Amino acid sequence: MKSVSSQNLIHLKSLKLLHSANLSFSNVRPAEASDPNSLVFVSTKNMLEVAVKNKTQGYIILEKVYSEVEYLLSKDFFVATTPNIQWAMSEILFLFDKNKISAQSKNIHPTALISPTAQIGKNVSIAPYAVIENDVVIEDNVSIGTHTVIEHHSRIKENTEISALVFIGSYSQIGKNCKLASHVVLGSDGFGFFTDKNFTHHKIAQIGIVVLEDNVELGAHCAVDRATLTETRIKSGSKFDNHCHIAHNCVIGENAAVAAGFIVAGSTSIGKNFMSSGNVGVLGHLKLTDNIILTARAGVMNSLEKSGVYGGYPAIEHKENLKILAVTSHLPKIKKQIAQIMKHLGLE
Repeated sequence: MKSVSSQNLIHLKSLKLLHSANLSFSNVRPAEASDPNSLVFVSTKNMLEVAVKNKTQGYIILEKVYSEVEYLLSKDFFVATTPNIQWAMSEILFLFDKNKISAQSKNIHPTALISPTAQIGKNVSIAPYAVIENDVVIEDNVSIGTHTVIEHHSRIKENTEISALVFIGSYSQIGKNCKLASHVVLGSDGFGFFTDKNFTHHKIAQIGIVVLEDNVELGAHCAVDRATLTETRIKSGSKFDNHCHIAHNCVIGENAAVAAGFIVAGSTSIGKNFMSSGNVGVLGHLKLTDNIILTARAGVMNSLEKSGVYGGYPAIEHKENLKILAVTSHLPKIKKQIAQIMKHLGLE
């Protein structure tokens, strides 16, 4: 990890500074693995006691437990509180991230193949064997990984990070501060065919595009198909885990948070603040309103017009699905009881 000074932490929005000892931290670790050079996130008294025994000197403490542990803290420590540990982690951990490319190391590798008509902004990193085709526009502070291919007329806005082995199809538009993990495919062909009377499938050209708005993140092996005629769009702030598929013409609203294995069929529109657990499927040509949550392995077969939590296959309101699941385990016993009643009534 990188070495981070306490001075780098004191102005973070998630923290309230209590002891501002001028220290430097070489790592962030769990309490049980901490050492004198560690910064530790503390949410329980027991965690702090363990870290103090390890002579740890830097602490980010959950506000609601601080009064319980204050007596254990030396004035020589760096101590700050936070109302939410995950909020603090979101601001702090990137400071220690040794995987991030520093501004000083950004360059264009000589093996990269870049069209003379491509426009490359300032402070751009293009790794070995990347391919940048005609009329691509890459804005300032963009990082492009090894063997990534960016097809013609695509545009990538500033501060976006694209990992190795990513494919970006022609005319794709990627917003600011986006992150694409390895093996993402953006702008792949939409799955469109006409099937004739002989059951022969005839390809329908997919002539639309893909648009990622600002602050979108796609995990490894995600695929987003380009639209048939217009655009497939993922709106700002949306985050996708690995192995997700967004089919042609779909629209995903702002601030979606989607776990691995999510699949949505073509021409479905999903509202803002959507959340999905893993291995969820959504049929095509549906409309899901704002603030929908889908539980693991849900299968959405119909449009959802009411905000709330849904689960099961086909997906229904979560509370009703739980009732069904509770009954399901009793079905063998119920079947046996019904058979006994039928026999008793002579109705077999």
